[in-house]
Parts: sequence; structure tokens; C-alpha cells
Amino acid sequence: MQITILTAGSRGDVEPLLGLAGALRELGHHPTVVGSPDFAELAASYGTEFEPFGPSLPSYADNPELVDLVESGNMLRFMAYAAKSRKRILPQIIDDIWRATKHSEAVLYKGPTALYGYNVAEKLGVPCADLQFFPVTPTQEFPTFLLGDGSSRGALLDRAGWWSTDQMIWRTMQRPGVNRQRREILDLPPLRTNARVLQDRQGMPLYYAYSPLVLPRPADWHPRIQVTGYLPTRAPVGWEPPADLARFLDSGEPPVSFGLGSIPVANPGRLVDAYLEALERTGRRGLLIGGWANLGQDRDFPDHVLQIDSVPYDWLFPRLAAAVHHGGAGTTAASLRAGIPTVITPVAADQHAWGRRVADLGVGPEPIRIKKVDADRLTAAIAQATTDEALRERAADLGARLRQEDGIGRTAELFTNYLRTAGARTAR
Repeated sequence: MQITILTAGSRGDVEPLLGLAGALRELGHHPTVVGSPDFAELAASYGTEFEPFGPSLPSYADNPELVDLVESGNMLRFMAYAAKSRKRILPQIIDDIWRATKHSEAVLYKGPTALYGYNVAEKLGVPCADLQFFPVTPTQEFPTFLLGDGSSRGALLDRAGWWSTDQMIWRTMQRPGVNRQRREILDLPPLRTNARVLQDRQGMPLYYAYSPLVLPRPADWHPRIQVTGYLPTRAPVGWEPPADLARFLDSGEPPVSFGLGSIPVANPGRLVDAYLEALERTGRRGLLIGGWANLGQDRDFPDHVLQIDSVPYDWLFPRLAAAVHHGGAGTTAASLRAGIPTVITPVAADQHAWGRRVADLGVGPEPIRIKKVDADRLTAAIAQATTDEALRERAADLGARLRQEDGIGRTAELFTNYLRTAGARTAR
């Protein structure tokens, strides 16, 4: 079956789905991942068919307005900005998506920004499923992942938070572009209610690609929703670490890494200074991962610190004493699966909630909001992560159990079974 996997976003939104495409291919399907043109080479390294849509991703670090907005943590303002920016390129996006997906026999889309795949599936009359990396479905068991710091504020406020999240996603991220695609490209009537409500009625599958060991499935969710486990990434076939990185890792005790992935910040130099001071105070070696924040760019470092641009986390993290990072869903999955203590310095969105989960599970210190990161707080967090034996044992135990899960295989199996069921219904 020709399956289109549609995703939007940075590498962390794309790479896990390349592994899932491989599992679907092994089950006899013909998957194609549709995403930003920036990841065509990455898809080729996984041996996965790839179709681009939209323009290349912008350099966040070169956009001061966006950097300030992201670091503010104000999700409503950020989504409004994203919706305004997306409006300028929407004609290209909806044209490209239809071109890349119009021959699909089934669609799996990573929402919420890839809800365009839902429209395509409706137009073609083919089965469709949704996949998410963090919860966006309201529940009474924990607060929303997109507003607040991940801590419960009581039943009434938590319920209000979920309602606000629902409205924010639908009105700013989904409805305008989705209905334009339906009207201008697909000749479909507009969606007049939240897509999640329609999908509940239709029983359309939703797969949450994180581990139930980290966040159990709430009992009040619709039966269509499954928590399937993480979709781990891997180093590309034939990949070898740079010589300087291999030498550094072999030359002493495991270092403590610091990175922010694709998240930009307004003053990266401040964070690097705090990190270097914390390493000095704790007597630890360090690995600074530059990423899109350009951490450590054009600076000299002492011998006990190495700066790199990027590296496959599944290869690197098991070689570390601890990882300090922003708490993105994929990066958190990688550090937890590695079985090392995780220190989260959240910037925005779901990162705060993952930081809360890590601390509540006892596999990392309390999260440090990015604006509060300083040498004192980082020193205390790194010291706890590298010397608290009970915490380290919990992290190692959780990592061992996570590595026994097969989120990729489970998701591929569930989706394949759904396709068989949907096909049988169609045949009748």
C-alpha cells in the first residue's frame, strides 16, 4: 500500500518518522515521507522515499523577533506569529502537499500543523491516522503540555488550560490554512468544528509516540487513542564520529553535554558562560552542542570542553555522564533511553512539561527555565545529576526498560491492522 507520512517542523519532527517508514516498508508497504526540503538528504540516509513541501526552514538565529518570541515562552503570541508567517507561504504549501500526496492509498500525519493530511485523505477517500509526540488531548489526569510549567494548578484551572490549548491549536494553527486548502485545492466544505472532535466521532486512530513508562495513558481518553512508545532515531548507515569527538570521549571521564537543539535563544553567550563556570565548579568535562542556537560559535574553549555542531543523540548520549538540554520531545526521549540523568532547561511549549515529568520520575533534577539558567543553578543541577547515586540508578533502570520497548514496531503494527480493518469496511 502506498502510504504518505506527512510532517512539518524541524529535524526532531521528521527523523523519528523515517524510522517508522522503514518498519512499514518491512511490512510490505511503500511509504513516502513528505516534509521540509531540508531533510531530503537525511531521508536518503535512512533509505526512505521523500517528497518536499514548502520552502526551506528559516534560520531562527537570524530572526531576532522570532528568537525573542520563542524565549518569551508565550505560546499564544508564538502561534499567532507562526500563523501570520505561514499565511505568506500557504499557497505554496497547499499546492506542494496536494502534489506530493494525491496518489496516496493511506495517510499518516504528524499533527497538529500537518492536519492538511486529514483533508487529503478525506478527498481521496483513503484511511488516515494522526501521530503526536506529546499530548494534545484533554484529560483530567495531568495538565496541558502547551501552557504553564507542567504542574497541576487544580482541577478547575487544569480544565481551563486544556480548553485554551484546544482553542489555540484549532483557531491559530489549524482552521485558517486547513479550510483554505479544502476550499481552494480540494473542493471540500470547510471544517466548522475542532478536528479532534470529528476524529473522535470517526474513531480515527491517534498514536502518541512516547513511552507509557514516562507518561501513562489516561483512562478518560477515547479508545481510538494509543500510547505506542518512543520512535528512536539512529545514526545514518556508515556514519562515523568526527576524529576530534572520538579522541575527546576516549581521553577522559564521560562529559556532561549542553545543547538546545533547534531552539534559538536571544543571548547564547550568557548560557555558554554559565555552563563553563558550572563545569569548572563541578570538575566535569563538557561537550557543547551548538545546534541552531549557535552555542559557542567563534569562541575558544579549555581542553576539558569540546564544541560540536551536531551529532546523532542515540550514539552520543550513552557515552555521557549527563545531558543538559531544552527538553524537546525527541531529545528527552534520547536521553531517557540512554539511561543517563537528564537536566532540562525548557524554553517553550511542551518542554516545561517534559522537564516536570523528568523531575517527578526522579531521573533528573528540577527543571531550570531558560531565563533562570545561571552558573549557580547549573552547578547544583550538574552536581546532583553526576553524584546522586539513587538518581543515577533510577535513570539507568528507566533507560533499560525503555530500550526494551519497540515503539516503531508497535506503531507500524497498529497502523497496518487499522488499514486492514478500514479496507475490509470499504470492501463491504
